[in-house]
Amino acid sequence: MANFDRVGIAERLRELVGGPGSPFLAEAAARLGLEELSLRMSIDEESPHPTIEVLAAVVREYGVDPTWLLTGIYDAATHRSAMERGATTPARMQQIMGNGSSRISEPPAEQIHHSEN
Repeated sequence: MANFDRVGIAERLRELVGGPGSPFLAEAAARLGLEELSLRMSIDEESPHPTIEVLAAVVREYGVDPTWLLTGIYDAATHRSAMERGATTPARMQQIMGNGSSRISEPPAEQIHHSEN
């Protein structure tokens, strides 16, 4: 899976559902069919952990392009595909991401550089 920018994804999610302090966050979670905690974790401003389930629910409910949600770049083909299929599932989001075994909420491994003295 490509390295996705969790902070960028969380920003786009907040544009759609509101921020952590929104009085409507519980309503948004219910409308999306999600636990409020999952939504809060996905939009956290300091350490977001967006889940596949949250991403799929947002694409379904708001009709947004999955590629835009993941990358910030609009892709007419994935948008059209998501709308034509009628239901974006977590499995479909993993296909769009390019690897069914990785989770968006897992940060990439950090590179440790050792200096030679």
